Amino acid sequence: MKKALFALLFLPCLSHAKNSDYIVGAGLSADNNHILGASKETYVLRGGVITNDTHRFLGTFTYSDESKLSKYLGSYDYMYGLGASGRLNTFIGLSAGYKYQNIDTHNNKGFYVVGGQAGVNYLFTSSVSTELGYRILNGSTQEDEWLKDELYLTLDYRF
Repeated sequence: MKKALFALLFLPCLSHAKNSDYIVGAGLSADNNHILGASKETYVLRGGVITNDTHRFLGTFTYSDESKLSKYLGSYDYMYGLGASGRLNTFIGLSAGYKYQNIDTHNNKGFYVVGGQAGVNYLFTSSVSTELGYRILNGSTQEDEWLKDELYLTLDYRF
């Protein structure tokens, strides 16, 4: 099941639209984890495609060894350029995926999540950018009734 979901998250990467750029990146995030009651540092890996400089489809994997957390997310973002240089972009979007946490106190360790994100993206060059974003996710179980939020910072390569 998880492998099928992960494969679906990367389907947009196979797009062959005329004005498409591919993107890969890595970063860090602070995940507000209410199950453990603390904020934990997590690692972020992501890849996807940007079409017409405004529509972005990403598959994201987030992992924390300390909190035993794994998240697999697929997201769509609408990017809006600010200024004539085109270096600064804001974005807003939707995410869906699967979150797994190996905690002994809960029987249901994995659940589906949906939510949204917003942030700012800055292009250093035509190929290298950084992003600061904020994401809110809501889980599919009663144990996860609280909204989970995270702040993330990534460094991306566009080709």
